Amino acid sequence: MKNFTVTVLFMSIASFYLKAQKNDTLVIRPEHLGIKDLTIGRSTYIIYSKKSKESPAERTVLVKINVESIAHNGKPAISVTQQWDRDTITHAAVTLFNRTDFSTISHNSFWKRLGYTSKFDFETKKVSFEGKVIDSIKNKITSDFNDSFKKYNLNWHSDLVIFSLLPYKENRVFKINFYDPGFGKAQEVFYSVTGSDFLSGSSGEKIDCWTLINKITTPVNGYQKFWISKKTKEVLKEEDSFNGQYRYKLKFAVSEEY
Repeated sequence: MKNFTVTVLFMSIASFYLKAQKNDTLVIRPEHLGIKDLTIGRSTYIIYSKKSKESPAERTVLVKINVESIAHNGKPAISVTQQWDRDTITHAAVTLFNRTDFSTISHNSFWKRLGYTSKFDFETKKVSFEGKVIDSIKNKITSDFNDSFKKYNLNWHSDLVIFSLLPYKENRVFKINFYDPGFGKAQEVFYSVTGSDFLSGSSGEKIDCWTLINKITTPVNGYQKFWISKKTKEVLKEEDSFNGQYRYKLKFAVSEEY
């Protein structure tokens, strides 16, 4: 009888825990985003990789992001410009968002390693390319783009901006339908608010942050972890781990331009 009672109690606790987890999962829709509180302006991040946490930094890249409030066809919109520098411009992107629901209006992207520019017009539902692109890649990118219209999604390429809009809460799980134009199909991604942590500022102050994690199982085991300031909502730090190696993004206190 004692073992039976313990078993029933354990099952009840487990059932309650699973229900609580389910109830804490928030499928992100436009009404959940704090778009009115979006910070307009420039920010700069440094990205680097490490073979282990004790190893020196490698493959350092400077990322400059500019968020602007603009008008597009007479309607309020948000422009996010990114430039990635490493001796030369390795990547540049300009993304326009609908200010009402943060859906993507257009996304133009150049990657030096790919050798071409891709332009995605979400209003006309057309993709175009500048540079040499083989037909199989064009067809795959276009097919994934067409499929992306089946559900409301957010632009994964601007995740650092989007994370500043989420309604954080202890133990909450965000289910986000993300689409990174040109890099596969839209997919549902789960980010868990794992709690709080403090980062140290340059003057020694402690910065209270939410911690957000995305666990990755394919194609490799790993995770992405983010530290988001509770006060300013900005992403201050990202730590990625894949097969024992690490990549970091750290936000600068000031930007080169103002």
